[in-house]
Amino acid sequence: MSIYTKLIQFDWSYLMIIVNVIILYLIMKRFFFEKIRNFMQKRQDDIKDALDNADKVNADAEIMKKDYEKKLQNIEEEGRTIIKNSKIKAEEKAREIISQAEQKSDQMKKQTEAEIERQKRAAIEDMKDEIAALSILAAEKIIEKQLNIAEHQAVINKVLSEAGNIKWQN
Repeated sequence: MSIYTKLIQFDWSYLMIIVNVIILYLIMKRFFFEKIRNFMQKRQDDIKDALDNADKVNADAEIMKKDYEKKLQNIEEEGRTIIKNSKIKAEEKAREIISQAEQKSDQMKKQTEAEIERQKRAAIEDMKDEIAALSILAAEKIIEKQLNIAEHQAVINKVLSEAGNIKWQN
């Protein structure tokens, strides 16, 4: 039986190894595993918070982007409105300037026509005065010069022909 006793023989060193491993596990669990688990949990929570914060920042950035795009669109529309209003005002001002220029032109034309008419009347009056003076001078010359009947008839015919080609009859 000695062979069989060696097979069943129990070595206490194995039991001591198992007990030591269990004690080591309990010590590590008490002092290290809890700290490592807490560290890992804290690290996991920090990563989760960072991801949540990044998502929040991205959402805020998206909202700000939409707000800026909306503001930009409003600014573009406002710019178009300002340009449109400026064009309308410029066209109104141009029409006003053209209207004033036309009125001034018409006024100057009327003044010029009135001045021409006044100068025409003055010229006619001057011509009448000169014709009267020439007639008086011609009459004085005729009276000074004694004409015979033939010369007198020639002067009268000449004056009448110039006045309308009418012949004097005795």
